[in-house]
Formats: sequence, C-alpha cells, structure tokens
Amino acid sequence: MSLFRVFVDGALFYHPKLSQLAITQAQIKEDAENIDSLTISAPFNHPYLERIKPMASTIVCKKDDQVVFEGRALDDGSDFYNTHTWTCESALAYLKDTLQPPFDYKGTLKGLLEFFIENHNANVEEKKRFIIGNVTVTDSNDYIHYSNSEHSVTLDAIKEKLIKTHGGYLSIRYTDKGRVLDYLSDFKTYSVQSVEFGKNLLDVKITQDHTERVTALIPYGAKIKSTDEEGNETETDERVGIAEVNGGVPYVYDEKAVKEIGWIWTSEVWEDVNLAGVLLKKANTRLSELVKGIISMELTIVDESDTGADIGDIHARQYVVCKSPPHGIDGRYLCVSKTTDYLNPASNTITIGASGVKLTTISVKQNQNISDLENSILGQTSKIEQINGKIDDINASKMYRTELICDGTSIFKNKGQQSILKCKVYSWDKDITDTIDAACFWWHRKSDNEESDADWDANHVGMKQIYITTEDVLDNASFYCVVNMKEE
Repeated sequence: MSLFRVFVDGALFYHPKLSQLAITQAQIKEDAENIDSLTISAPFNHPYLERIKPMASTIVCKKDDQVVFEGRALDDGSDFYNTHTWTCESALAYLKDTLQPPFDYKGTLKGLLEFFIENHNANVEEKKRFIIGNVTVTDSNDYIHYSNSEHSVTLDAIKEKLIKTHGGYLSIRYTDKGRVLDYLSDFKTYSVQSVEFGKNLLDVKITQDHTERVTALIPYGAKIKSTDEEGNETETDERVGIAEVNGGVPYVYDEKAVKEIGWIWTSEVWEDVNLAGVLLKKANTRLSELVKGIISMELTIVDESDTGADIGDIHARQYVVCKSPPHGIDGRYLCVSKTTDYLNPASNTITIGASGVKLTTISVKQNQNISDLENSILGQTSKIEQINGKIDDINASKMYRTELICDGTSIFKNKGQQSILKCKVYSWDKDITDTIDAACFWWHRKSDNEESDADWDANHVGMKQIYITTEDVLDNASFYCVVNMKEE
C-alpha cells in the first residue's frame, strides 16, 4: 500500500500511521493548463498548526518517494470546530512573483523562454528558481520577434508571448538538480491504467457550452508555394482554400443551425493540408462539432493505485485509455485535470479533454491517438450499430455497483464517537439492496494488525449496516464491504 505524507518546510506534518499528526482533508487538483492546487485541513489539536506560514512555508506532498505537490499556502481559515484549512498553489505560481522589464526580443522561441526565466531567477530566492528543461514547442521559421513597452508579470508574459501564439503546456519536474520547467507541445507520458465502463468508471458528466457554438467555418490549409524561373520554391502568404471544390464558396455552414441560432462565424487553419478536397472534408467534419459548442467530460473513477494495486497513478498531463461505449468514449485521451482526495479516494475525478477545447481539436493534439468521435457517433451507421450492439450486450448482463454511506462522522477525533456504515447495492442506477440476502454482505477492516482484523471481519458477516466506534478504529483503520452476489 502506498504511503501519502505531507511536509512543511521539510518537517513531517502528516503521516497516516501517526494519530497525533492527523489531518481531515488533503485534496490535490492537477491542471495541465493552469497552476496545480492543494487544499489541506487539520484539527485544532494538531501540534504543528503554527508551522504553516502563508506565502512563506514550502508545502510538499509525497506518495511514497514521489513528489505529487510542491508549493505554498495562500491563506489560513478555520471553521466552527476550529479546523484549520489552507489553500495552496503549486511551484509554478512562483512565476507570478516577478516582473519582466520592457523588452524587444528577436530570436528563437526557446531563447525567449530562457530570457524570461533568466530575469525571473535573478529576482527571487533560490527556492523559487527554475532550470529550463525540454522545449518541444517550435516555430516554423525558428525566429520570433516580440516586444513589450511595459513591465509584465513573468507568467503572464509567457502565456501572452508563447502559449497564446504557439500553444503548448508548462510542466514542472522535481529532480536532484532542482526544479525543471518544461515547455511541451504535447505530453508523451501514458498511464498504464485504463478507465473502463463497468470496471473503474463510476460516473460520467458531459457538459456543453452553447455560447461557443458556431454555424459557419472558413477553412484554410497550408501556405501555397510558388516556383520561380530558376526552379526555386518559395512560400507565399496565400493559403489553400475550398472555393474551387465547393461551388466557388470559401466556407462551409450548417443550414439547420443557421436557421436555429443564425450566422456565427469562425475560421481555422490546417497547416498540413495541401489539397482543397481534403480540406473540405476536414472542414465539414470540424463544423459538425462546432455547431454543438464546447464539450468537456468529467469522469469519476477508482484509481487502482489507491486500492493497494501495484500500478502507477493516473495523473494530469498523461494520456489515458478510456472506454465507455454508452457515452461514445473510446480511445486514448489527454487527462487535462485530476482531483485526488488522498483521504477519500472514492471521490477522485479526472477530466479528459480541456474545458474550452472541442473534442476534435483534442484529437489533433493527441497525435491521432484518439479514435475519431465524429466517426463513432456521426454519419457511420455501421459503427453506431456496433456500439448499440455492445450496449445491448452490457444491458443483457447484470452490472452491479456498491455505495458506502457513512451516517455520522467519518473521522474520529475524540473517544466515544460512533458512526453507522451502510452498504447500498445498485443494478445500474436502481437500488436493489433490499432484494439481497443479508448473508451476502461481508465487512472488512484494514489496519496495522492483520490478526485483529481477521477476528473483526469474522464478527461482521451478514449485515447490511454496521456500527463503528473508536474502539473499532484503534490507531488508524479503514472499512469496506464485499457483497457476494448469487447469480440465478
């Protein structure tokens, strides 16, 4: 079983096997497009509450020996029970602490990033400095010219002059040499875990933003090249269009959508398309997604590494194989964000595809690793029938899931506390608990004493709900229920 710990300025602040160093919340949100964050809470009697100094202390979270978060606390609040909560931001936020002076830069894209980080490092203390690592974002001419007549925040300057114009992601690695900042066009890490319907996928939320719908698209392909009399080829400013294969019209539109919400225009460029016919096909496929607006998908999952399985975690900035035929999800997707609750893994979620990015755009960014959703869902009857067939197979089988409900406090702080644990069983979304024999319910406790756990387990068979007291918990323990379904 992996070990999660929290350190404050190098000193141990939380350890799951030390009751005096208990905390009540440790939730990390990883975000490939923004700054990672941590929310941590500790009870009033924690001996080291005063060690966390907002904006000064360095907070480090480790899972075994791997750093899963490093940053600083932004604030300190307390609730009715005097539980203290800190909101923290990752080390990437250090780039908000410095200003870039006015500049007029000419050179390579990597050189501009080095220029920004050199200025940043010169104006902060050692713990806030970065080493430039991998830079895989490129410029077609390997030459850029940017200037700014005013001071600008370093992180804003990087976003405005690099990410906004050339795309890509900032990513931090923690090494023996220091904190390494990568600027990547795409991520090359693949999770060894997969997310699958009926296995470790608990919930799917698909959201659609109608304010971003588009009804007409002007597509542009690669820049047209011309050859002079001497046979020298040069690139012009004119791009491949679709007018010659689209009845003289340089755009495509959705007639039904235009009637519904009117003309809403946009344009997009396909740098690698040199043929008008191919560009027209891509434009029509792209428009079929644009007319629906922005779609993002949030998946509630069971991270198998949190169950004690010897398998790597799922993280943001990784590609993850996700399969859920009823929702049209089947392919390798970029995990853009992940929320990990280290004290309550059942609430872990990942978001595949960035909010604000259309699904077909995501598939371009993923090096065609995603099976095209538009081909799976739109216009291909055979694939739709194939998916429907799989859904019928799933519906024909009995798909069960369990839900553990805690009636009372989930973390005991004082002696004499108790809670009721109930195990609910669902067939799809229908509660079938009452139809199952109580003998099918087997409760288990996991603590540091295996022999005592075995005795406890033997006394908690054949119950749909149990009472848990501080005497059951000992120093630290977790509880779960196994339901042995009897197939007819």
